[in-house]
Amino acid sequence: MATDKVRLPGLLYRPDKVTKKAAVWLHGMGDNGVFYNPTRINALGEALTKNGIALLAFNNRGAHNRKGLNIADETLPEEDRRYQGGTHYELIAECVKDIDGAADFLAEQGFPELYLMGHSTGANKICAYHVRAKKNVYKKYILAGPGDDAGLFFTELGEQRYWQALRYAAAKIDVGQPLHVMPKYTGMYPFSARSARDILDPDGAYNTFPYYEALHGRLGRKPLFEEYRRIDKPALVIIGEKDEFMSTAGGAEGALKLLMKHTSNAQLKQADFMTVTGADHGFHDHETEFAEKISDWLAYD
Repeated sequence: MATDKVRLPGLLYRPDKVTKKAAVWLHGMGDNGVFYNPTRINALGEALTKNGIALLAFNNRGAHNRKGLNIADETLPEEDRRYQGGTHYELIAECVKDIDGAADFLAEQGFPELYLMGHSTGANKICAYHVRAKKNVYKKYILAGPGDDAGLFFTELGEQRYWQALRYAAAKIDVGQPLHVMPKYTGMYPFSARSARDILDPDGAYNTFPYYEALHGRLGRKPLFEEYRRIDKPALVIIGEKDEFMSTAGGAEGALKLLMKHTSNAQLKQADFMTVTGADHGFHDHETEFAEKISDWLAYD
């Protein structure tokens, strides 16, 4: 359950022997929720539990494209106990409530040592969480397939359409219509106005891996990789060699070079970078290798 009492379904994998260690898995956009990727999640569960680490994989409020969620608060009128979730309505900063809720749940289950893993948008969420959380108990991070959503939409929509969509979303929010569905001509249908602005805004919380801006020119004003550079915990960046969403960086190798370049000197002492040979963005057909690399890295002290 998130800290604002939004109910979130999940799976808890426990090792055969009692352990104090647990890892939390954050999925990416929409249908990348844990229940749609059993091969990857089961591979992670097997690899982690073999190394004495429990795994909590849960659907956060951004799972599905549109999903009504229940709020476990009996003090609210019954008609107010529903939350509009899904990628098309999510704001990335809301991840703090989900991630803190996962930590609270695991503490209740007897796991004091926690690690945070995120894939795709989940990696962006780790960066957004790190700079916003008031009580961050996680000891290590996994950033898997960290993507440049603003840059990808900029190249897909084109410059004129990108800025038009961003202005349209902002205008709807300004007049009190944040849940208004973006029209098809903007290229952002069926995102809500608030989610569209969140994803497209180059100065927003979402834009944590701006590969396009680093290589081709600025879209916003905030420092490049600002949130990423503020990470001060051990972190592993792992990317599929054939990740199709690394085009704005010139491929996986280009993305890793940019991340290494923008990793602070203090971070370099705690950062590791890996690729999974032959793997795409979702690590399909390479789930076991992906899971074992992550598990071994987390288990190493």
